[in-house]
Amino acid sequence: MNLQQQLSSVFNHARPRWWQGASMVVLSLMALSINPVATAKSVAFSFDDGVNPAVMADAAQVNATLLAKLAADQVTAIMYPALVKTGTAEGLDLVADWGKAGHRVGNHSDQHLNLNKPETTLTAYLNSMAVAEQRLNTLPGWTARYRFPFLKEGATVEKREGVRAWLRERHYGSGAVTIDASDWYYNQLYRHHLARADEAALAKLKRAYVAHIVARAHYYDALAQTVLGYGPKHVLLLHVNHINAAYIDAVILALKQDDWQIIDSDSAYQDPVYQREVATLPAGESLIWALAKAEGHKGLRYPAEDAPYEHANLKAHGLAPLP
Repeated sequence: MNLQQQLSSVFNHARPRWWQGASMVVLSLMALSINPVATAKSVAFSFDDGVNPAVMADAAQVNATLLAKLAADQVTAIMYPALVKTGTAEGLDLVADWGKAGHRVGNHSDQHLNLNKPETTLTAYLNSMAVAEQRLNTLPGWTARYRFPFLKEGATVEKREGVRAWLRERHYGSGAVTIDASDWYYNQLYRHHLARADEAALAKLKRAYVAHIVARAHYYDALAQTVLGYGPKHVLLLHVNHINAAYIDAVILALKQDDWQIIDSDSAYQDPVYQREVATLPAGESLIWALAKAEGHKGLRYPAEDAPYEHANLKAHGLAPLP
């Protein structure tokens, strides 16, 4: 007997027929409000790294275009800058533009180190986090959240717990993602075809990229339903790059048409799933992926997202991988 049937048996016992008909509408609404699986799908956008005018001529244009499209669609996001990606001069001014536009600004470290690599020491990694915090915490929109570069959270207990202790001491909130994606790879394809002025390929790529993001949202939401028993308030991982400046409006539209509600990061991180710490090694990836791994879920690929996985989608849209 499902929830609505159980409620109906209680409410309709010994009631006249007119009550039974009217009460079914009320009971349906009650069942929807009680059952977490029936809640609407929701996702917040996060953008990693940032761009540096000192090394990328159109950095300011990419940043401004992306911000303008988010504003046009009334989307409030969170940006996680890494200083090695932005530089510490004009690039930080572009980061500040995110905060001035109402977006959150978190910490993605100074040097963008991979914590899982043996050559990355815990001392060097913590220093990279601290340097970035000192540079970023005076910017508009600053919020104490940390995004692990490459989503790698440590291949040893010492590294994993050392970073977690640092974050707790400084009262950081979660910077996790639940929906991982490979926009960085599609960005390489975008720049490749843009350099050749291949409009036909770019049109195909736009469709392929949008399909990729929607597919990853489906996958991680379904995995969450299996692991958590409900679809959480998701956080999607993207980057400040050319393809998102070009197509983020199409991504937003496609997600809305797929019945996703776009929410801000503060709302998303209120979901209790972001309070969970996973005791896996190597640690990291999408939080949903990590929880599934900890529970012994079968069929998980590692890394969770990578360029070779996208070849089938490219082929389906009439495109070839990068040579």
